[in-house]
Amino acid sequence: MKNIILIVVTVFSMVMTACQKKWADHYDVTEGNEVVSPLNLLDYLKSKPEYSTFVSKLVEHGLDKELERDQTLTVWAVPNDKMVELSNLGYDEDYILKYHINNLVFDKTKLKTGLRLMTLNGKYLTIEIDGDDVHVSDGTIVKGNQLCQNGVVHEIDQLLKPDVSIYDYLEDLGDSHSIIRDTILAMNDTIFDPINSIPVGVDRQGNTLYDSVYVISNPIFQRANIMSEFTRVTMFLPSNDVIEDCFENLGVLYDQFGKQFLKADSQIAYTWIKEAVFYNTLVDNYGNEDLTSAYGRLWKPDIQIADPDYMRMSNGRIYNITKLKIPNNVHISMIKQLFHYYEYVPEAERPNLFTSTNITNIVLRNGPTVNFPNLGITGFTYRMLEITGTAGDTRTALDFTAIMLDRNEAGEVGYKIVEVPPGEYNLYMGFESSGHPYMNIYFNDVLVRSGLNVSQSNPWNFDRNTNTTPGVSNHNGWGGLVGTVNVEGDGMASFRIKMEYELGTPIRLRPYHWTLVPTANNY
Repeated sequence: MKNIILIVVTVFSMVMTACQKKWADHYDVTEGNEVVSPLNLLDYLKSKPEYSTFVSKLVEHGLDKELERDQTLTVWAVPNDKMVELSNLGYDEDYILKYHINNLVFDKTKLKTGLRLMTLNGKYLTIEIDGDDVHVSDGTIVKGNQLCQNGVVHEIDQLLKPDVSIYDYLEDLGDSHSIIRDTILAMNDTIFDPINSIPVGVDRQGNTLYDSVYVISNPIFQRANIMSEFTRVTMFLPSNDVIEDCFENLGVLYDQFGKQFLKADSQIAYTWIKEAVFYNTLVDNYGNEDLTSAYGRLWKPDIQIADPDYMRMSNGRIYNITKLKIPNNVHISMIKQLFHYYEYVPEAERPNLFTSTNITNIVLRNGPTVNFPNLGITGFTYRMLEITGTAGDTRTALDFTAIMLDRNEAGEVGYKIVEVPPGEYNLYMGFESSGHPYMNIYFNDVLVRSGLNVSQSNPWNFDRNTNTTPGVSNHNGWGGLVGTVNVEGDGMASFRIKMEYELGTPIRLRPYHWTLVPTANNY
């Protein structure tokens, strides 16, 4: 009898074990917070009523076959109540659905902040971890780690809209950004791609005929590939209003130091903008440090103002610029004026602008008359001041506020005080180099250089040296380098230059011009 009971118990145990195996073959088993199923991804999703709309769309677009193949995948499943947004995302349904499937298995243990996952539509998903929340692009995992035979399913709280590349975003910009958009797109070149083109025959001359594929090439791609999905790049995006405001400010600045804002100046500014806004890396924590663009341009976040809340792109990010400034050392090649403009200052106003020590006479002199045939200039006469001092134990000096010519609407010539942007400059000057005294030069009461021998023709003879082309046109150069000076303050400022004779030297001086050239530090 005991043997019979033992046999019955053994048979019952075998039946129960077989039932458990069949149960595991067809139903999910929960292990901790995970779901483990022996079903493939498609069968598992079909077994879940809450994903029925998602599954039906996969079937409709033939993507169900992907879930049955001998491959491992990650599926970002969307519940039925969130699928109603599919037609409102502005993309083909097939494109959206492919964005919800990745090759390879990425369970929650593999999901890390900054991870980028290539989807079946060629775009990347970006993972961001915030405490216990796992964000997938704009979605959040609400039921993760549903492990299947050939992959994993993560339920997310919304349909994912694919990010676009920086290039695609730029190409689709409206007229409010037409300046930067058209500037970049004008550099495009469409070229034949032989690698991806399919040979279809040979013509009579023996040339291969192709089912041709063409690709867009742009020199910017060599520095920061804003089109490629495999790069991580950054762009600072200025609107037309920001650029126009920038150029309006440039025009005001040029007027203040006596220079016209010409077409060539605008081209220089456009080139700087184009080369300063692209970076071949992701820019984080905007505003914390200076940046160097993919073209080597310096970008100072304390001057170039941008919205720190960037727009995420499939291959990087875009910051919207709210204030743009062309650096002084880019748009200012030189600020230059002549000493003989003294003659346009009314006699009564001269004491306010020119302070003299031991000077007996200041007169205007004409220097040599020369021709510059390469420039089409003939009969050009150098005109300068002649300053005569008094011999004695006290140094002779002229301390003057920099001025420039100013013509009114009637064409009458007057003067106005020069104002320049603050920053570091190199100061150059020129003289008629003949028997001049040794000089001490001050800038806003700061000694720049002492014992300067300006009687040497090179480089002090007028403006015929430095930044000229010897043998072609030694005209309108910078002159001789005195030294580096600083204009202090936060806004446009006037300045003074003081020329002081060294004791025991000749007491006649004929100054011709001064020039300020921004240094690399002058932003």
